[in-house]
Amino acid sequence: MKTYVGIDVSKDTLAVALPTSEGSWKLRNFRNTPEAIRKLISALPAQPQVVLEATGSYSVLLTYLLCQAQVAVSVINPKQSHHFAKLQLSVTKTDEGDAVLLARYGQLVQPPLYTMESETLLCLKQKRTLLRQYKKQQRALANLQHSFSPLPVQDERVQSSLQQMLTYVHQSIAEVTAEIEQWTQQHFPEQLRRLTSIRGISTTIATALIEVTGGFRQFHSAKALAKYIGVVPIVYQSGKTQVTKGICKTGDPQLRALLYVASWAAIRYNKPCQLLYQRLKAAGKASKVALMAVVNKLLRQAFAVVTYEQDYDPDYQPILRTKTCF
Repeated sequence: MKTYVGIDVSKDTLAVALPTSEGSWKLRNFRNTPEAIRKLISALPAQPQVVLEATGSYSVLLTYLLCQAQVAVSVINPKQSHHFAKLQLSVTKTDEGDAVLLARYGQLVQPPLYTMESETLLCLKQKRTLLRQYKKQQRALANLQHSFSPLPVQDERVQSSLQQMLTYVHQSIAEVTAEIEQWTQQHFPEQLRRLTSIRGISTTIATALIEVTGGFRQFHSAKALAKYIGVVPIVYQSGKTQVTKGICKTGDPQLRALLYVASWAAIRYNKPCQLLYQRLKAAGKASKVALMAVVNKLLRQAFAVVTYEQDYDPDYQPILRTKTCF
């Protein structure tokens, strides 16, 4: 029988809730370091399933070591635990209380197990994160330089320093971009080739899709993929009222933005996407709504070529078949 253990993760500490035979909870605290996490693993009960929130980089070390030790792990969205706390009418928030809440969530919901990403994907994720930060710095420095341009008196040393920083960041962006492309080509050559064969999907978007989806291994359907990325519509229906409230926006915002820009090229050069866009516009749909439908179409095409290991065919006729599990 599984024993659900809740762990609340912070930068420096781990609050752990271990169930007792009396139905209460034994609360312990560990440091968020490799040595302390190994002690935590040795203190776990028989047949444990650890439940924790996805808290960015702080939870990766714990998840990685738990998976290495072959301990069952469930990593849930913080929104899930937040709404579960509201369901429990919780009025206080502490690290220990959150750990107990996560353990109770595991007992009641029995969340699915988490599969740790490969070291290749972990490295790719870090490279893309670094690239995003470099681009943010580039925009900030360029804006600062632009804000100084109308001034009647400009400091030459300030202008020189800004230009040096912009040059360095620009070179760093080029180097990291080339490294990402080389890394993806080396470790995911077939997926990259098939994805970039789709009109509208560039190497940058293909790399982002591979990194965000874990090489497309986490999804059983294209609809699940679209929901994970956050491009499916939110439908509100009550009685005779039915309203669509935009898209869910649950995933990577940068990838959504890239896919939206890709839809502009897709409606010109991707025949199925072009026909879909024209049909929706003829039905009176707004341009943004039609473009978001094109984004969903691109994701379905990407899921299909990777999952069924077939090159993209613009004249392909859909057939009913079962997805081959990885």
